Amino acid sequence: MRRFWKTLLAATLVSATATTYAEIVSQSKTIVVMQPSDLPQVVQAAGQSMELHTLTNGLTYLYVEQHQLGRLAILDVTDPAHIKPVASIKLETPDTFDFGASVNDSAVLINFRDGKGSALLDLRKPKEPILSPPSPMLVGASAENIGRFGLLLASGSQIAGRPPVQDYSIVDSFNPEAPRLLDTVRKVQQKLVNESTGTTFLLGEEGLTVVRRPPVELDQRLQSTYTN
Repeated sequence: MRRFWKTLLAATLVSATATTYAEIVSQSKTIVVMQPSDLPQVVQAAGQSMELHTLTNGLTYLYVEQHQLGRLAILDVTDPAHIKPVASIKLETPDTFDFGASVNDSAVLINFRDGKGSALLDLRKPKEPILSPPSPMLVGASAENIGRFGLLLASGSQIAGRPPVQDYSIVDSFNPEAPRLLDTVRKVQQKLVNESTGTTFLLGEEGLTVVRRPPVELDQRLQSTYTN
C-alpha cells in the first residue's frame, strides 16, 4: 500500500511539473499559446529582430537575431506544433541589426542600427547563412524588389509643402554575397510602375530613367499573342 501511494505521489508531481510548462489553450481550442519554456532552448532568450524564410521544398525557417551581438538562432517552424532547432551561429556584424525586405528567394536585407549601414544575408544555404560586407549602396529608407534579383532602395527627405524627393539605388542582388550597384537616380520627383510589363519609370533630375524586366515583357507579349 505504501508503494502504491509513493507511485501515485510521483505521478502527481510529474503531472504538475508538465502542466507548469504546458501550452496555453483557449476554451474553444482554436488558439494555442506556446511560451518560451515550450520552445527549444536556443530561443529562450531576448531577441532583437526576426525573419521568416520559406524554401522551395516547403520548409520554413525562422531566423532570430539575439543578444545584440549578431548571434542568429535558426528554427524549423514548418510544423508549428513541432518546432525544431536547426542551428545557432555568430555573424560578424558591426552592430545589432534589424531584418528588412526580402530581396529574392535566397537573400534578405538587414539594416544595422546607429547608422552603420546595411548588408545582405545570403540564405542560399539556409542552415549556414553568409553576411555580405556592409555597403553604403544598400542603405535606404525603404526597399522593394525588382523581380527575383533586383532591389530598389529609396532614400531622402520631404520638404514641407513639396512632393517628396528621393534618390533611388538600383542594385543587382543575383549574388547576395557581392551585390552590385547598377545605377543611382538622383532627386526623383515621381515613380510609376507598369505592372503588366514590370517596368519602373523614375523621373529624376537628369530626366527619365526606365528600369525594364525583359522576362516579364516576354510573358506579356506571349500572353497577348495567345489572347489575340
